[in-house]
Amino acid sequence: MVTLLAIALMFRLGFWQLDRMHQKEARLASIAQKQTNGPISLFDLPASLSDSRDLPVTFNAQRFGNTIFYLDNQIVEGRVGYHVLAPVRTESGNVLLNFGWVPAGAYRDVLPHVELPVGQIKYSGILSVPGDNPVVRETALAFTGREVVLQKIDIDVLNAHTDLQLQPYIIQLEAPVDDKFVRNWQPVVMPPKKHLAYAVQWFGLALAASIIALIVFFPRGNRNDKNQSF
Repeated sequence: MVTLLAIALMFRLGFWQLDRMHQKEARLASIAQKQTNGPISLFDLPASLSDSRDLPVTFNAQRFGNTIFYLDNQIVEGRVGYHVLAPVRTESGNVLLNFGWVPAGAYRDVLPHVELPVGQIKYSGILSVPGDNPVVRETALAFTGREVVLQKIDIDVLNAHTDLQLQPYIIQLEAPVDDKFVRNWQPVVMPPKKHLAYAVQWFGLALAASIIALIVFFPRGNRNDKNQSF
């Protein structure tokens, strides 16, 4: 029974990886189509938040308040750092704008110093919808002060603890270009081919376990039959 359950689990994991592969392929095709159509205004966003995801947008905005959010544990080329986010006021409401990645300092209790633009500026970027990470339960230790370290982005929590009244999405900045930040946005971190490789691996393990089970159990039954005949 344990062997059969293990084989069934490995087959299920293989099919799950295939399903993830198809999801990633569909999203990449959707991103390519949205980029072909060009950037749109925030006024023209679809009513559905899922349809708005990955859309290139252009808008005029101005920072308000002095709060800067640092999204922790962001790794770029093997270096640990932060994504720097700040609220901006746009023609369609307040939005959290991701300015990009900066490296962490030598000490965890000292945050990198960043200078963000002020005044009315024309921005362009990619609309992103924060995902729920069940592993990370904590959003922030405190929401007081100018600099707030976040373990994950939860718009509902931010709105509940502040008066920002943010829209339920984030815009990952592309322009204007700023050399202080790294902006190599990857909407699909693991490519579909990687999921296919994992699926083949799980199916291979299931097949190997099946063959081993046949070799181990069936010959033993044959020997017992022979012994009983004598």
